[in-house]
Amino acid sequence: MKLTAYLMGMTALCVMCSHADQPNIVYLMADDLGWVDIAFSAANMGHGSQYHETPNIDRLAGEGLCFTQAYVQQNCQPTRAALLTGQYAVRPLNNTYNVQSLARYDKRSKGWPKIPIQPYAQQQGGIDPSSTSIFEMLQAAGYHTAWFGKNHGCGADDDLPKNHGIDYNFGSNKKAVGKVNGKKTTSNYLALKDDSKGWIFDGPMAKYAAPYTAEYAMKNLFPFANGNDPMRAVGTPKHYTDALGDAVAEYLADRAKDKTPFIAYVPFHAIHSGIVARPDLFEKYQAKPSSDERHTNAKYAAFVEQLDQTVGRILLALEQNGLAANTLVVFTSDNGGVKGATSNAPLRSAKGTYYEGGLRVPFIARWPGKVTPGTVSAQPIHCIDIYPTFAELTGGSQPDPDFQPLDGVSFRSILLGDADALERESLFWHFPGYMDERNHPRSLVQTRIGNEIYKLFFNYTDGSYELYNISKDLSEANNLLAVPGERSMIIAKEMNRDLRNWLLDNQAPNGSWRINGNDVSYPSVDMLSYEIPDQAGLKPIKKKPKNK
Repeated sequence: MKLTAYLMGMTALCVMCSHADQPNIVYLMADDLGWVDIAFSAANMGHGSQYHETPNIDRLAGEGLCFTQAYVQQNCQPTRAALLTGQYAVRPLNNTYNVQSLARYDKRSKGWPKIPIQPYAQQQGGIDPSSTSIFEMLQAAGYHTAWFGKNHGCGADDDLPKNHGIDYNFGSNKKAVGKVNGKKTTSNYLALKDDSKGWIFDGPMAKYAAPYTAEYAMKNLFPFANGNDPMRAVGTPKHYTDALGDAVAEYLADRAKDKTPFIAYVPFHAIHSGIVARPDLFEKYQAKPSSDERHTNAKYAAFVEQLDQTVGRILLALEQNGLAANTLVVFTSDNGGVKGATSNAPLRSAKGTYYEGGLRVPFIARWPGKVTPGTVSAQPIHCIDIYPTFAELTGGSQPDPDFQPLDGVSFRSILLGDADALERESLFWHFPGYMDERNHPRSLVQTRIGNEIYKLFFNYTDGSYELYNISKDLSEANNLLAVPGERSMIIAKEMNRDLRNWLLDNQAPNGSWRINGNDVSYPSVDMLSYEIPDQAGLKPIKKKPKNK
């Protein structure tokens, strides 16, 4: 039940009187875009792609703040659930750990149990409708709310207005389904010419489904041409990504007529597989040799730049409609790049895992006159932090903590340059099931110790631990517990205690896996067989950061 909605609404009446400078918000979230898939080097610590071209995202980054350690969940659905609720997956109102289910067993790896001794955790199909979503919070603060594109983890598209606070609903699928010559046909990303309806996309996007014309190309594609010839697209089916740009641009023009603050949430389907690129961009990259051994896929590179050009169209629409000056624009991704489609190097692994390649994503924030251009922050943030940050920026009220406690913290002070670090020291992840070869039952704590960031994994299927210092070992190549030294063991012991307490406090589901006749549940308080050395003579390992 949403008992807090009335109180939030009453609070908003006062808030709106004293927050005349509430920013508009445009939240752009790519799908499966890796940390190094964009070219701008400041956004990824100098590891940007030397093949992909992203001039519009690069410009946005140069005009704003880049967080180089922004984290999400390992794939689409749990990231979106965490964003909407401000909660970790272990919370009952969230309870979303994975896409589809937690029983996606790996059929290729030998030795993994097919079935845990106790059943794996059961997750719900999406966030609980009784939760107060981030959009409902913003509605109560006086915002008009709009959703464009991918809906994953929130029920059916029609549920967005009813259950999650969306005023303007353009939630839709990237696949168009219709009849062609009397046979049911599915088209991925490209508009479909249905026998009776003509050119269509899924749901409300159908109004933008007409094929490319010369007039359309001149108006919408040529301003962002970057070594490609948009006229090559004329006469071909419209790409969903361009249609999404049409829908957002039309919405922004309409909002310019109204003084009500708004949030436009744009969860792109790009660049989720299967990869489909506009023909003019594909031809460009087919002819372009790559100087980056990580990135050589012409179709993937073309799709990345098509996403970038649509970001450029949205930024231009803000400027043309006089909205840019008081609009906070955020650009990020829902998880790391997909193995095989791209490389996340120097980060380890890819989407679906708890290694950096699965969890670390680009994160850029621009707010003219508020966020200092060309700045970079190494402060770790997480998608659970967006809810409290937006609440503080807009004067919105957080939900009743007894019903919906927020796990995230506001990073407004970092955005506005008032601080360079948060008091929070640790982030947590928990995965009580299987995701093919990429993830298995494990828990993770990431902790700032002094000026360095460590990650401790506990693996339920064999009771093992992994410890990495990602400040010195970005690729997570050196497990400090393989041949542990004294300091590594002390750090691991302390982090393990924090992880165990977090799991217990949240009653995290875990099942039970049998190893050598013993059940493995939560991490043991003594780290099982690991012997902790004497701490005598070692310096303290935790220090609080100082604000400016």
